Amino acid sequence: MATALSRRSAGLLILTILVGLAHHADHVLRVDHSGWPFRPDVTPFTYSLAAYPILLFALLGPARLIWLRWALLAAGTAFTLWAHTQVETPWMQYVMWAENRSLDPATAQFQNAFCIRSPGLGVAAVVISMTLNVLLSASTLSVLWDGLKRNAARSDHPG
Repeated sequence: MATALSRRSAGLLILTILVGLAHHADHVLRVDHSGWPFRPDVTPFTYSLAAYPILLFALLGPARLIWLRWALLAAGTAFTLWAHTQVETPWMQYVMWAENRSLDPATAQFQNAFCIRSPGLGVAAVVISMTLNVLLSASTLSVLWDGLKRNAARSDHPG
């Protein structure tokens, strides 16, 4: 089945999925910004798991739905960028590991899963999160480029 994606877009989406899995594992281990199914509470984390069906659809969906694939990817990217600047900042991610305490007032009593203080893990959490932001943005732009090229090719060869 043709997906209308370039190798660049496919590679970026695969990398995004892998880094996303690492980022979600970090969420679970930091505990304060985790949620169902790893904690009893439904939180923004729970809804963020919808990223994987969206990313897989963007990667594997049919060529004729390239614009829907791009739109869903763009919406997911926008949500992620918003969440990483408004809900769970890089500083919050860092402090949960470096100081073993949550800066989120709603989860101030939480500690990370290992109950350790590790500035190195704090830096790793931020690097993973920022890498995810960059990969999502690059993937979204790459899929947009693929869609524009597909439209241009179709208008050059009518019928």
